[in-house]
Amino acid sequence: MFETFPNLQMKTLDENIADIASSLRANYNINTPDAIQVATSLEAQADIFITNDASLKKVTEIKVLLLSELLK
Repeated sequence: MFETFPNLQMKTLDENIADIASSLRANYNINTPDAIQVATSLEAQADIFITNDASLKKVTEIKVLLLSELLK
């Protein structure tokens, strides 16, 4: 199913992503799954991280955009 999404990349959780996630978790006190997703986006050099979780707006390493902001 995901193969039909344009610009979607599947990434393997590797040591570099885990290190980035660990730093994000420590710096922003975010939960592990969110930290892994943001870290993966950073590793992939994404421009924007889209989420429904407003608490992730505190992450400064990537532009965090709320889905509700897109729908306005």
